[in-house]
Amino acid sequence: MRDETQDHLTSRQEMRRREILDVARDLFVEHGFEQTSLDMIISKTGGSRRNIYDLFGNKDGLFEAVMTDQLQTVLARTHVPKEIAEDRPVREQLEQIGLNFLNGLLQPAVLRTLRQFIVASGDRPQLGHRAFATGPAVLYGQLKAYFEQMVAADRLVLPDTAAAARILAEMLKGGMELRAMMTGDLDIPNKQIEDHVHKAVDLFLNGALPR
Repeated sequence: MRDETQDHLTSRQEMRRREILDVARDLFVEHGFEQTSLDMIISKTGGSRRNIYDLFGNKDGLFEAVMTDQLQTVLARTHVPKEIAEDRPVREQLEQIGLNFLNGLLQPAVLRTLRQFIVASGDRPQLGHRAFATGPAVLYGQLKAYFEQMVAADRLVLPDTAAAARILAEMLKGGMELRAMMTGDLDIPNKQIEDHVHKAVDLFLNGALPR
């Protein structure tokens, strides 16, 4: 039987971790990685450096945890089904995945965090590798498994499901997140997102050659 005291302690630690992540994210976005100090974070969250070291290791570890948290939020929102819906058109299923994905990725908080991460990871390539493994690589794997089911059910013909997964993900992004991060124009209308997803899925399913 699990100790209730241990459960309570774990819950408090998770709440503390959540608080530090949220505050750190806002400060990293506002001031940048280099200009954000642990003392600035502690002044808003209380506690001590030891508390941060115990939870995240150091400032690099905290920054990586913030980025991982944002990527996992996007993945959770994307919700690539573990099983295909036999009673729904393929296009409808792909468009729903695309809308979920873009609506998560194009959240202002996510975009601002990504922009700071790109700057900071220039001198820390290991952070970039781990972020890729935590975010894009996971999405590619989920889409690959989904496409394999579609192929097995004779609903799609894809000689290379891994390549198809990467291609669809990048087509769905379509540079929208890059443009937003580079221009600072983070308020993207839903209609624009919906129109882009429809066109991306249409091109993915039908290609560009005349039939």
